[in-house]
Amino acid sequence: MEYQKDPVKLSRRQFIRKTGMAGAFISVAGTLSSCVQKDKSSRRPNVIFLLTDDQRWDAVGCMGNPIIQTPNMDRLAEKGVLFESNFVTTSICAASRASIFAGQYTRRHGVIDFKTDFSPSALRQTYPLLMRRAGYRIGFIGKWGVGNNLPEKEFDYFKGFPGQGRYFHEENGKQVHLTSIMGRQAIEFLNGSSENQPFCLSVSFKAPHVQDNDPRQFLYDPTYENLYKNVTIPVPKTAHPRYFESLPEYIRNSEARRRWKIRFSTPEKFQESVKGYYRLIYGVDVVLGRIMAALKELKFEDNTIIILTGDNGFYLGEHGLAGK
Repeated sequence: MEYQKDPVKLSRRQFIRKTGMAGAFISVAGTLSSCVQKDKSSRRPNVIFLLTDDQRWDAVGCMGNPIIQTPNMDRLAEKGVLFESNFVTTSICAASRASIFAGQYTRRHGVIDFKTDFSPSALRQTYPLLMRRAGYRIGFIGKWGVGNNLPEKEFDYFKGFPGQGRYFHEENGKQVHLTSIMGRQAIEFLNGSSENQPFCLSVSFKAPHVQDNDPRQFLYDPTYENLYKNVTIPVPKTAHPRYFESLPEYIRNSEARRRWKIRFSTPEKFQESVKGYYRLIYGVDVVLGRIMAALKELKFEDNTIIILTGDNGFYLGEHGLAGK
């Protein structure tokens, strides 16, 4: 991929289209960084990057899912640009997130496990730090996902956590869901921002990832317990045993099959798991709505780019499998 040596000034829609077509997220940071350094007198756009964990391509209403409720994601797609061909090259959390941060393939950035950190020089080339060097106020909230050493000092606002994290936290004697907490933190960051300095806020949700080692798996906010209660989720065509039986032996004996047994092996488990997965996504959608409302209230709405994507795909029982 070649970067423009002399970037021109872009409108918000032109910027989103051009950076999306480039096919690598670093083009966002690279193009914007060059633009703002070239013309610092112009009003530079704010950027909010929202990353969900294990949200598959069709787990959103605007992609044709008739059951899931994602009104704010749908509104974002309707008013903005919807990319229908978005691919992940290395479908596992750490590697995928490192690629998003760095704009590089896994074979290039070398993050192939959950304990590997960015080197100091590699960290300096990630999109948030490039934005900071371009004069942006930067914030990070949620699942850092690359190693266990958190780069708190590199950010103006940092509420990240290592590893997978947990969904429920006690506050004033009550259990509060992580997605709601992260939404509150995002509003706190926005309230601390100023029209005199552009900002780049990254929010990496845990949702809709399962809670590993918890038999309940999809731990959604109880507030949404009645959502989809009277709905029957259709079973995928490829969930029929013949599709699983046609797979190679090493896949039939894989971790993906073990997880299928936990989540989808009975009709009851299938309904419970998919509804839990959809409720977790709805929780993210609620937070997106709050962020959009805050942008409007703070008068940032007309000068803020919102980017929403997932880190990889996800099986919901297709081919008798579960996982990435």
